Amino acid sequence: MKRTNIMLADEQHKKLKHYAKKEGRTLGELVRDAVDAVYKEKDAVDHRKSVAIDAYREGLISLGKLSEILGIDAVSTRLYLREHRIPLKTQELREIKQDAVNA
Repeated sequence: MKRTNIMLADEQHKKLKHYAKKEGRTLGELVRDAVDAVYKEKDAVDHRKSVAIDAYREGLISLGKLSEILGIDAVSTRLYLREHRIPLKTQELREIKQDAVNA
């Protein structure tokens, strides 16, 4: 384990001390658990986005579905794809008509 110092607001420190005493744990344990929880979630979100982009590249999901997964609008998704040099997929008229029938 590595030792590090962090600055907490008075209220944060007060809450952590309260929960540490209540749970019979140290402040360090609570901080480590909080860091693990936050970054584990971020890793899961990053993984989900990566899988979605791969699925888009392979033509398995549409731009709209990719936008939904990324949590941004279609225009922002197009800009994201351009910035990351991911080619924009286009649908043939036949595919568009089939999508309309399926909707």
